[in-house]
Amino acid sequence: MIHDLLGQTFPCECGRTHVAPVNAMVYHEGALEELPGLFDRHAPGRNPVLLADMRTWAVCGKAAARVMEKAGRPTGLVMLPDPASGEPVCDDLTKAWLESQVPGTTTALLAVGSGVVNDLAKWVAADRDIPYMVVATAASMNGYSSANIAPAIRGVKRVLEGRAPFAVAALPSVLAAAPGALTSAGLGDVIAKPVSMTDWKINQFLFGEYFCPLCARLIRDLEPGYMNHPEGVLKREPAAMEALFMALLYSGLSMTLAGTSFPASGGEHMMSHVLDMKAMAGGRRHDYHGRQVGVGTLVAGALYERLLALEEPRFQVRVEPTDTGYWGALASVVDEEHAVKRERAAQAVERLKQPGAWAAVRAIIAENAVSTTRIKDCLKRAGAAHRLADIGCSRDDFINAILRSHQIRARYTVLDLARAAGILPGAAGDIVDAWLMA
Repeated sequence: MIHDLLGQTFPCECGRTHVAPVNAMVYHEGALEELPGLFDRHAPGRNPVLLADMRTWAVCGKAAARVMEKAGRPTGLVMLPDPASGEPVCDDLTKAWLESQVPGTTTALLAVGSGVVNDLAKWVAADRDIPYMVVATAASMNGYSSANIAPAIRGVKRVLEGRAPFAVAALPSVLAAAPGALTSAGLGDVIAKPVSMTDWKINQFLFGEYFCPLCARLIRDLEPGYMNHPEGVLKREPAAMEALFMALLYSGLSMTLAGTSFPASGGEHMMSHVLDMKAMAGGRRHDYHGRQVGVGTLVAGALYERLLALEEPRFQVRVEPTDTGYWGALASVVDEEHAVKRERAAQAVERLKQPGAWAAVRAIIAENAVSTTRIKDCLKRAGAAHRLADIGCSRDDFINAILRSHQIRARYTVLDLARAAGILPGAAGDIVDAWLMA
């Protein structure tokens, strides 16, 4: 049924008319053979430049180029190099390099890869107003089908509007053969949806922000495929892998339909962004975004459980300056977002003090949040990251991320609500010790 949304323009119960720019999701062993036809239907007369890195080129980039060549649709090639710090990253510097490598006459792009490759392709495609499609090489993140880009700009993680692909293709055997860390990153990314969606619904209540019930429930029918049998993901069982990959695709599509990353990205993602930012600033490697998100989801879930237990919290505006010592060279950029957050935090407290407001927020949490115990159990049984040791992060570094990640984005999340209620900063250490150490 959800496949019926692809390529459609339709009125929604939220009052908006949605446009689903992704026309096709192809998931079978012959997916590469469909590439010429997909371009014929959705980007006629355009021969794309293929974007890959060294790993994704070997996995199926070369085969994709061969299929296109055989069909009389030759592709150019731009190979992302590995920087000294490890694998390619999506940032303003890499994007500027890529712009210099993709010829100005390029009329379409074919991305072969996962997070970084796909984000860079949709960024260039948006800037040049050209179509692109992606061949997925791992069930590692939900950005394949979204228009959102999560780059680092001047060292700070941002969310930008890019271009959604006209099609997503994947071979089940390629996804099953991807490194386990990538698959577990996908699970960490998609398992965050219940808490991020709770953030979104609370924002509707506090600030009157737009909320779409369809986008909120889009992957609900797919969740049992991996939540109820996480060992299936660990063992790469076909049904579990398909459920995970489709959940990632529809999670991404929900962001595109809603025109915001809120349906699948809240406070748990911000903690991961901070870990990324600090590692990049220090010239260190960090774990995959989704694996860090899974760990952050445990913190967000634990915070929501503590909030739910409060009968009559005394909400206060807890204003603090941007922590220049912590952010270092990033401080001025972070402060731009933090200044907006201070205003929203004050607005939230005024709303929360109104009669009946806290009862309404508690009802939202009770209705939507998923048990932290269940999230932990799912991640653990799937072989995914669920402890700090799994992502190579120290206790102090993660506590710092919990306590400062609200400063990087104007978006109001569980991290801000917990501060207003007085749970943070005091409970950060206890939550880490209870949920992330074993």
